[in-house]
Amino acid sequence: MKRKKSLKKIYIDVNVLYYYLTAHRTYGKKAKEFIEFYSGILATSCLTPWLLYVLTRLEQIDEILTDIGIQLLPLTQEILEKARKLSKPKDYEDRIHLATMIKNNINIIISNDSDFDKIPNITRIF
Repeated sequence: MKRKKSLKKIYIDVNVLYYYLTAHRTYGKKAKEFIEFYSGILATSCLTPWLLYVLTRLEQIDEILTDIGIQLLPLTQEILEKARKLSKPKDYEDRIHLATMIKNNINIIISNDSDFDKIPNITRIF
């Protein structure tokens, strides 16, 4: 894995953070490696802590994300409107993540969701 020399942000999807937080048997190690390698240039939507709370019931998600070097990006009305107008990915939640990426000029996502593979100008790694 080559680290980007620029300080450009990389978006991290909920599924990768879930694998990391739960030490997922299949994907936990890989998720941890990505998080450690890209720590400090990772970003995700403010939607992510809520989704992770629903999945894990960990109330200190915001602190955990800060500790591992992940910037929380705002979830705004503009982003929600953009997400609603996007045709892909199929899931609204993923369209919110994509709209957040577009708003913040991020074109790389760490995700285990292949729906991001079909999006022009977006590169998925995992």
